[in-house]
Amino acid sequence: MNFIHFEISQKKLLQKTFKISTQQGETTYFMSETTTSYKNATGTIKYTLKSDLMFHYVMQKSEKALTGLICALKGLDPSQVKKIIVLNPIELNSAAKETAMDLKLILNNDEILNIEIQMYTDKFWINRSVLYLCRAYDSIGEGDDYSKLKPTTHFCITDQNLFQEKEFYSSYLLLNTKSHSPYTNNFGIKVLQLKHIKYATQEDIDNNLVYWANLFMADTWESFKELARNNPAIEEVGNLILELNTDNQSKEILEGQRRYKEMLASQYAAGYTDAEEKYSSAIADKDATIADLQSEIAKLKTELASNNK
Repeated sequence: MNFIHFEISQKKLLQKTFKISTQQGETTYFMSETTTSYKNATGTIKYTLKSDLMFHYVMQKSEKALTGLICALKGLDPSQVKKIIVLNPIELNSAAKETAMDLKLILNNDEILNIEIQMYTDKFWINRSVLYLCRAYDSIGEGDDYSKLKPTTHFCITDQNLFQEKEFYSSYLLLNTKSHSPYTNNFGIKVLQLKHIKYATQEDIDNNLVYWANLFMADTWESFKELARNNPAIEEVGNLILELNTDNQSKEILEGQRRYKEMLASQYAAGYTDAEEKYSSAIADKDATIADLQSEIAKLKTELASNNK
């Protein structure tokens, strides 16, 4: 089984000096002679941390950034993070468009975290998130002692409006439906809704969740650099994002992932539209029938009232 321990220092990214411009003139990259540097990049970031492939790659590469994100999601102090193991590292060049990109971790040898990026409409997301949580929790072999099961949390980071509640960061547990006391605290789901920053609590702000939400939403180098200023961990993230945005093979893989997810979202939207068109006339007929019946009932009530006088 492949996994990554975060005890190895990260190598610098070596590149030659060159400049890249899009045909639209949106983005220009300048590289130093020895190392890539996001600091000189300007314009649009085509593939951001909202790309699940980009997110997975960056987090398995940057121990500091992953530690910062975990601390924000769990409300921890960095000193409480002793060890992180990435259980499902990806090989970028062999990643298929259908590859599952949720990031599965073991924290401090005693807790499983599963982090998912959800940026496209998925009618069955709730079912899928529960399945992901169950699969992550099922971490022991046949015949093993149940005491070896580790507390498990599935984290979803999304820019979709998944719920009616206006909440920035929400937590879900198995609860007693009468007393609302938890069945267990070792099995739950947390959802970070990036577009609901205005609903963030002071605790969310103090835990740097708002800061991380802004990092995920940053789609220009100017906004990213403002967030990364004086933060070495995020500067490392910036260089990793730049690396994938300027490497031709990586860009092809990222674009393939993007188009695949876009296609699935389009198929879902098309199916919804087709169904709406197919049944709209039937629904209109039903509404007309109901209106006629309601009118008839009102008439009968009026006649009945007159006869009883």
